Amino acid sequence: MTNKILINFATLAIGLSLSSCGVEEDADIKAARELTNRIVPSLSSKIEFVKIQSSVDTFAVGTHNGRVKIEGNNALSMSVGLNNYLKKCLGTHVSWYASQPIEVSSELILPDEDEPITGRAAVRDRFFLNYCTFGYTFPYWKWKDWERFIDWMALNGINMPLAMTGQEKIWFETWKSFGITEDSILQSFTGPAHLPWHWMANIDHFDGPLTQKWLDDNENLQKNILARERGLGMTPVMPAFAGHVPKSFKNKYPEANITLRSEWSDFQDEDRCWFLDPSDPLYAEIQKRFIAIQDSVFGSDHIYGIDPFNEVDAPDWSEEFLRGASSNIYSTLREADAEAKWLQMTWNFYYDSKNWTKPRIKAFLEGVPDDNLILLDYFCDRQPVWPLTESYFGKPYIWCYLGNFGGNTMMVGNLQETNERINDFLANGGENVTGIGGTLEGLDVNPFMHEFVLSKAWNPEMTPEDWIDEWAGARGAKQNQSIQNAWDILGKEVYIKGVSVGQGSLTDARPALKGRTGGYANPRYYYADEKLLEALDELLSVTDVDNPAYRYDVMNVTRQALGNRFTSLLEELVVAYEKKDIDLVKAITNQMDEIIVDLDRLMATNPDFSLSTWIDAARSNGQAPEEKDCYEHNVRTLLTTWGYGGTKLNDYANRQWSGLLGDFYRGRWQLFSRELISSMENGVPFDQDNFRTKCIEWEEDWTNSTAPVTKVSDENPIELARAYRQRYL
Repeated sequence: MTNKILINFATLAIGLSLSSCGVEEDADIKAARELTNRIVPSLSSKIEFVKIQSSVDTFAVGTHNGRVKIEGNNALSMSVGLNNYLKKCLGTHVSWYASQPIEVSSELILPDEDEPITGRAAVRDRFFLNYCTFGYTFPYWKWKDWERFIDWMALNGINMPLAMTGQEKIWFETWKSFGITEDSILQSFTGPAHLPWHWMANIDHFDGPLTQKWLDDNENLQKNILARERGLGMTPVMPAFAGHVPKSFKNKYPEANITLRSEWSDFQDEDRCWFLDPSDPLYAEIQKRFIAIQDSVFGSDHIYGIDPFNEVDAPDWSEEFLRGASSNIYSTLREADAEAKWLQMTWNFYYDSKNWTKPRIKAFLEGVPDDNLILLDYFCDRQPVWPLTESYFGKPYIWCYLGNFGGNTMMVGNLQETNERINDFLANGGENVTGIGGTLEGLDVNPFMHEFVLSKAWNPEMTPEDWIDEWAGARGAKQNQSIQNAWDILGKEVYIKGVSVGQGSLTDARPALKGRTGGYANPRYYYADEKLLEALDELLSVTDVDNPAYRYDVMNVTRQALGNRFTSLLEELVVAYEKKDIDLVKAITNQMDEIIVDLDRLMATNPDFSLSTWIDAARSNGQAPEEKDCYEHNVRTLLTTWGYGGTKLNDYANRQWSGLLGDFYRGRWQLFSRELISSMENGVPFDQDNFRTKCIEWEEDWTNSTAPVTKVSDENPIELARAYRQRYL
């Protein structure tokens, strides 16, 4: 659609002036104006919102009577228009983190009157979030965090957010209605950070139980979340019954067709989950009660997330069973809500492709009629499933960019390839294409990539080069060319390879001379260090810009460069050890220790990359000291051992955060250095297996500790970065 046609849409309402005339303000305009008041209040009186008619989400940003005029067909479209104005005209970026301030110029800059900024959604649905995000990022968030994040989602055009907060209260009431005791129900829940894997029927009990206070607090939080999301025109996706029942339910209903789920990630048998066959009459009754209770507490938007077989085996792999299972699940859902649609992630089709063969996938999908099953193609940045399944055999589906596992802090992403994959999807995905979305496991250090995907949904013709320019402009390039130069390098030379599980600098890894002794912390990267340092030098040459986005970028690139240097030091250490040069080994281990200490100091300048922030938030949810300690243990465990000591998920959620660096990671490397030097002094080979045993014991002690960790500081990350560039890089 041309700009001229877009702007000539008939207006339905004139923005700010209506309320002063006694006319009730349009709800969409009111929502967009209130969002503006929250994030950039100084601009509120300078922006006019106008509602237009359009069957497709669309916006236009222009000028009218000396003010900015933002037209859109609904609140979300207007919000996306506002975001485009902030980035393209004011050079302002709005972070998804509430702690990062939003700074705008006091001088009003109007869009070019002859070339308004326009956008038109290429897809109907823009999905966002992952069950795992509610563990790796959200478990201890308060309303102030959610308020900014929901605004960020609106600014980026997301209209289908996953909304899982507070569901434990609904399950509590549901199981209680079936005669399960309150204590037994609370005992079945995991600790807060591990709840996503309880929802997905991977584990029960671990690091629990929950308390009534937790259930009540999160019920109230979810009410606020849903009210704001719905007010902005979003359609939140909430859960429905997927077959997971507590063990006490099996004990009370022994005649029911309930089976023990398969083992998951080395967890003990006592933590395994129980599955009620969808053909059992109790399944429909549980579904009906759960939906009714959830609707009475939270309301309904009629799209439900159901994932019955995520990373666990189906009780029966026959096509007949799979077709019957999905058919029964859907029929119980429709009996509970006549307007219901089912949303399912297809991660399991990729993750367990050995069992989820093409005929089995087809059989499972055939169990749900027409377009009532919406699928999330979960990991399209690595392996889209739609080309392997004839575009999901006609079922509606959403192309998703995952981009992050476990909240890892690694600069990673392939801008060019992601662009090509989205273009291919839009051109060849089929008539059942419905959306584009993001399924990141945790908020990370690559908003550059995540926001690109969301922006592409509104501007499919946008090239990677266009995005680099737009992004750089919102980070300070309008004031200084060196910021543009830095992002040209980062976008073209550093963001060249997609994400892998557990990616993180070797600072985060369980120490080893060669190979890995933990399950994760994969330090591989595919760009030249010289390019990263070239971008850092461009950033550090800037002296006339000091906005939040620029400070973040300096911190982030410096963090990555120091992590890369640590990896090269380990390589030097191995050579020194093999040469039996103990003095050089001591010198290198000392420098490795210094880098971890200084990285810890650098990351302490940002509260969003601080373990102390998480611990403080977690402890604030408890009342008695032992309850506070339990929540802290939950945080410490998820980010380090993940589960029991020595399991294969160890360091899955590794991240370069202050506190983790200066306390946990440093402690492990100091233990390693002492053991290594001791073996050299005693003339015996370093015993990696013995060290691993000691390290696991040390890790378990650390997760059980409540000793203070590094606190957030007010040091200037730019000054630290300049010092570290000279000292180490």
